[in-house]
Amino acid sequence: MRGTVVVLVNGEVLANGQGSRISDQRLNAAKLADSLLPLFAEDLQVLILHGNKPQVGFVLLRSELSSHALHTVPLDVCGADTQGATGYILALAFKNVLKKHSISRRVTSIVTQTLVDADSSASDTPVKTIGPWYDREKAEAFRLGRGWTMREEPGRGYRRAVPLYTAREILEMDSIKQLVSSRDIVIAGGGGGVPVIQNDRGDYEGIEAVVSTEQVAQIFARSIAANVLLMVVESDEKYVLSGLTTEGTNHLDLDGLEAILQQAKIESSNVLGKLQTAYQFLKEGGEQVVITTLRKLPDVFSMQNGLRIGSLSPSIDIFRVERTTPL
Repeated sequence: MRGTVVVLVNGEVLANGQGSRISDQRLNAAKLADSLLPLFAEDLQVLILHGNKPQVGFVLLRSELSSHALHTVPLDVCGADTQGATGYILALAFKNVLKKHSISRRVTSIVTQTLVDADSSASDTPVKTIGPWYDREKAEAFRLGRGWTMREEPGRGYRRAVPLYTAREILEMDSIKQLVSSRDIVIAGGGGGVPVIQNDRGDYEGIEAVVSTEQVAQIFARSIAANVLLMVVESDEKYVLSGLTTEGTNHLDLDGLEAILQQAKIESSNVLGKLQTAYQFLKEGGEQVVITTLRKLPDVFSMQNGLRIGSLSPSIDIFRVERTTPL
């Protein structure tokens, strides 16, 4: 069997509601590794991305709590920190499951930098809130003392808001493509990669901003000609509220997905982002998108679960489905 799969794992899948300690993230990584074994056991090229939203929140909170004694951590360094730590946790889990099943494959984790379109003067640049919540007094102190933009989230307090920039290029792409083609299981683009710009001298420079992990997954999928995009989410709840489900066996063709997007009735930005990513992937030549939860991930490969979008008969056998319940 030949083919290429891009796997996008939400950061909340590892640091979920059942616990966000490192020990909990290790357990969830082990569950993920066991569930992805059918991919690892086949002659498939595999690239895995992970989100880092809760992990970044933990690092920022630790940085703030210790700021009376230590320097604070800039957001770009925080992103690199979480890429390294989460990549290590995932790589260890993957190596252990490969060893357990006597599968000879290398696992490589790469701290990735993403060149972005950054125009600080653009008033229409979207923003994303990050880090812990603060009361009004603390938020105002950070606004004046650190120059932060603060946004109120009713009922919770104030959070820092940073630009969400469009990704242009993955700086490590050539190396990543070589590793993927060599059948390494590659972990890259964590959290969308560390956003960087080219300054006036032409040097690369990290900036305090964020990048959409979904958009970076699209860039990877296009660059390595992925056949299937598999997205693992932490919960089915937001999909059910949107009239969908990731924990049944359901199918949407491209026209059905386009109709849902045109209706503009999806209120969850997380669900909408995943569906828009699915649409773009399929429009650019991808064959199938599967969205499921960690607890139901093993059933994807026994054809019993997953919101499948696009073809039911992709070129990769383990993603083929004979019958589904249409939406």
